[in-house]
Amino acid sequence: MIQKLIILGFLKKNPASGYDIKKFTNKELGVFSEIGSQSVYYSLKKIEKEGLIKKKEQKTGKYLKKFIYSITVKGEKVFLDLCKKALSSRRRPFIELDIALYFLPFLDKKEIIPSLRLRLRFLESVKKWLISKGEELKKAPKNLTLLLEHHFKLVTAEKNFLQDMIMAVKNEEI
Repeated sequence: MIQKLIILGFLKKNPASGYDIKKFTNKELGVFSEIGSQSVYYSLKKIEKEGLIKKKEQKTGKYLKKFIYSITVKGEKVFLDLCKKALSSRRRPFIELDIALYFLPFLDKKEIIPSLRLRLRFLESVKKWLISKGEELKKAPKNLTLLLEHHFKLVTAEKNFLQDMIMAVKNEEI
């Protein structure tokens, strides 16, 4: 569902090639989603079969050609429906850390602190990226600043939790 939403949303702006969609997914949405760009071409074929997009061949050189995809009227309706479903989703965020927390009693506490610190460093780099992206998008539409703000708050909350967890492990409270 999410890959279809991303592809249709991207094509809603402008027709584009599969490569353009893949590049956008990696560059702009990679930090917000774990969507793999490797399956973009498979998804494009599938979405085209559903009649949500159409492709047109375009020559780029003497022998080179590429396909340019555009959204159809049916695709526009599906896009709107997918957006509504995503906005009203009742799915909770899934964080792999939660599964490891469940099994914490089986782990050597001294061995998990380096892993938690590594995750903290990763979250700090994400936070820095969000801040720099926020500077880039100061005059961007409100939806983009809201997206950045949402993730900034999520990252901040997780960092605080991890710091508390490290202290609890160090103090042998767990």
